[in-house]
Amino acid sequence: MKTLLFLLLLLLPVTVDFDAAVLRITGAGSMEELDETTLERFRSLSLHPVSLNSAGRSRLVSCGLFSAFQAASLIDYRTRTGDILSFTELSLVDGFPADFVEALRPFVRLDSSGPPGKRHSERLHADAMMRGAVRASDDTVFAAGGKVKLSLGDRAELNWGTRTTYTDGTLRLGTVSAAVYGRKYLGKLILGHFNARFGQGLAQWSGFSLQPYGSVASLRRSGTGFSATGSFSPELCGIATDWDLGRWNVGIAYSFKGKLPIVAASYVGQRFTAGVTATSKAVSLDWRIGIPDASVYGELAWNGAFQGLAGIMWVPSYCSKVSVVGRCIDGVPELIAGASAWSAETVVAISPRQFRSMVKYAPPLSLGPLVFTPSLRLAARSSGTWRFEGRGEAGLAWNGWSLHSRLDIVHCEETSWLINAEAGRTEGKLKAYLRWTLFRVDKWPDRIYVYERDAPGNFNVPAYYGKGWSLSFAGSLRPSRRHAFYLRLSYIGYPWMDSPKPSRTEVKLQYQLSL
Repeated sequence: MKTLLFLLLLLLPVTVDFDAAVLRITGAGSMEELDETTLERFRSLSLHPVSLNSAGRSRLVSCGLFSAFQAASLIDYRTRTGDILSFTELSLVDGFPADFVEALRPFVRLDSSGPPGKRHSERLHADAMMRGAVRASDDTVFAAGGKVKLSLGDRAELNWGTRTTYTDGTLRLGTVSAAVYGRKYLGKLILGHFNARFGQGLAQWSGFSLQPYGSVASLRRSGTGFSATGSFSPELCGIATDWDLGRWNVGIAYSFKGKLPIVAASYVGQRFTAGVTATSKAVSLDWRIGIPDASVYGELAWNGAFQGLAGIMWVPSYCSKVSVVGRCIDGVPELIAGASAWSAETVVAISPRQFRSMVKYAPPLSLGPLVFTPSLRLAARSSGTWRFEGRGEAGLAWNGWSLHSRLDIVHCEETSWLINAEAGRTEGKLKAYLRWTLFRVDKWPDRIYVYERDAPGNFNVPAYYGKGWSLSFAGSLRPSRRHAFYLRLSYIGYPWMDSPKPSRTEVKLQYQLSL
């Protein structure tokens, strides 16, 4: 059986679509469920992948790719057998299923830390990004921004970023975050802005939080502890540090924003993980127990009222997963259940206040270099008013070229619809995508959100409302490893509105320098 699995892994494709990889790792059901900070973090990791053979536990967890259990399992494997020399070998490590390993490819590296290879050079890397945008509608507004990231392998990093927006033209100091990572007792030391995410998030979880309705994988969170951030809108700023003491990790932090002290301690065993988190506002106990083909997890918290969560994640066979979670937040009980098998997935959530359900079927089909990716997604939710959503997509890829089309139908107060078609060049130094969209959305509750291609660091998910059409172009040119140029042009018009609504034109330019 192991030999058959090994041969199967060798036949898996070696190229992974960036969006698909992000969705697999985060557990999101679609790109519309993510945020700007999450995508920017993955873009940064794609430029400077994490070394799986030299990064310490704290670095592995805080990068957001791995759970505490996966980090411990990886380090234990390195200690016993030496460096991991291939992604096929990585898929044999406990906690690293083959599909997850494929999604990791753009964000990790397998450089050897010793003979027969050699240690990866920890030279200083520098990335600088500058961008400008102009939007013309009733009036013309401008926005600008920039980011700088310095990194010394997996040992240290410095992030700085600032921007203006269409609604706020004031340029401020922005985000400053510096971190040093250790390999023995010191896990990390962070000065400036940082994130703090522990357990299942009942006591402390800063920044973006994925809601557990879009996919089975989103039902269980993996806290990243303290981590440096390049977000344009960070929640915490101060000092944070954690220390690795064998199987124990102890952390302490203080944020001047909000005057919030944070103390956390966790234990990671072979089959048992537990943690305690305390702030000036809440205290919690979280745990995870590994059993054959499954894990049982939960968290109990007090923040002036009881909060509780308990769930099980079961993997009965390869590429299948079943999860059930019960939770009580703000006195409201909720039951969420989900299951996935190969290309099909469904999630149902029931509480006294709302009902949500989602069914998705996306079987990938390939014939040599020709790849066909159809998908169908149906969703329903009610919190007093019912909203039904249907989405059908079809994609075709061949030798670096792609065609993609999407149809959305939504019914809440009335029935709305949106259809788009996109053609693009996906490989090479020059990449370009042209998209055309036609839509009719008469009522605001029937609005349709669509993820739009944009330059790195620009998360673009507009809400389509009204009767009109749009045309957009997104392209990138990378003449060398160090230089990259990005351009986005878009136009949206509303010629069929009963009441006149102004059209909007937008132009974005961005330059990225990597040293």
